[in-house]
Amino acid sequence: MRPTTGFLALLALCLLPVSNSLNAQTVILPKSISFTGAPAYSQAELLAFTHLTPGANSTVTELNAAAQKLNDTGLFSDIRFASQSTGLVFSLKMMPNDNLLPARFANFVWWTPEELSAALKTRVPLYQGTVPTAGNMQDSVVAALKAMLAEKSVTATVVAIPVSPGAGATPTSVKFLIDSPEVRVHTLHFASTSPALQPKLDKVAQKVSGEPFDQLTTESTITSLITDVYRNDGYLNASVTNYTHSAPQVTSDAINLDLTAAVSEGEPYHLSRLTWPGSDVMSTADFDKQAKLKPEDVASQLALKQSLTTLARAYYAKGYQDVKVQAPASLDKATHHVSYTVHVVPGEQYRLHSVKAEGLSDVQRKEFDSAWRMNPGDFYDVNYLTTFLNKNTALRSLNGYSATYKAFSDPNTHLVDLVITFVKGGTLVQVN
Repeated sequence: MRPTTGFLALLALCLLPVSNSLNAQTVILPKSISFTGAPAYSQAELLAFTHLTPGANSTVTELNAAAQKLNDTGLFSDIRFASQSTGLVFSLKMMPNDNLLPARFANFVWWTPEELSAALKTRVPLYQGTVPTAGNMQDSVVAALKAMLAEKSVTATVVAIPVSPGAGATPTSVKFLIDSPEVRVHTLHFASTSPALQPKLDKVAQKVSGEPFDQLTTESTITSLITDVYRNDGYLNASVTNYTHSAPQVTSDAINLDLTAAVSEGEPYHLSRLTWPGSDVMSTADFDKQAKLKPEDVASQLALKQSLTTLARAYYAKGYQDVKVQAPASLDKATHHVSYTVHVVPGEQYRLHSVKAEGLSDVQRKEFDSAWRMNPGDFYDVNYLTTFLNKNTALRSLNGYSATYKAFSDPNTHLVDLVITFVKGGTLVQVN
């Protein structure tokens, strides 16, 4: 059970006693038991959850236990109850919204999201699609999911994991998943695809085969891989329209799924023109000469990216480390041609402020200093750095060494402090 953070005010009652033995004192409950402060729940839901019966005999211990049960869910930050003229009233205060996180379900592949939600609302009292960060509701959802799997003759370990947008960030949801046996993509098939593209799609299938299946990420990952194949062959309107999967195949160490992706291909496009108006960094003629994508070529997104990377590298060499190269597409659907006009937002130029080589002996440092050509005050050129580390053969004393680097860029001064660290082992290559 996760820690409970709510505040519980215990018995404040003026009820008709039947016996008088402290907490075992028997009392007659009013004919009306009501709840305030939790409009998301019906009176019937809350009453059923407490197991209290209006007008019935009860005890102080049972009343306190009913309040404690509400508290243990983690849904409420404050719980008070008292006898009033209208009957027994529980005053509840809901937890703040940031203590209630959406529940996400990663790999419960026997049910659609709608079926899963409906089943859990039936099995987990007060569950409405969110779970508190504290209390026992997450454990209750885990127990319900395990029971649902057992009804499918599947014995599994189910866990609840807080999900954050980044390291150290506040969780934004809770992911429930089958941790063991692992749910995996067994095979991936394609519907409505061209035979000419099948060999490339087969490589996608091989790439994802055996990978863990996650309903939150697997389909989007596969979609990205599939559309990359099509975009690189000029099918700019291609999309994955639907996914289906086979019945899960349960073994002792895995739950295997055969997936099928239905693809709408459209028609391939060809390039009408790729226009760069030129600048003092790269002229139109130089860009056209180096571009990987030429008029009437298949409009490959890979070739376009390579062409734009050539332009970006020219800007990097001049210190424009924040450069953005954009080429919005203009599609002619009648002729299946596309044109791109390239725009560059260069940003500010950065200069090298300092360079430090760590992990070197005096002899190695001297050799490094004699070979290094980018000095403080020069434009910071990441191309020079990576070429130096990848291809430099003059540093004979560093044979058998590998290098990593960190570039500390100051957006206010536009200066870069560069630290290159050499370690013995491997080959002299850059690792970002």
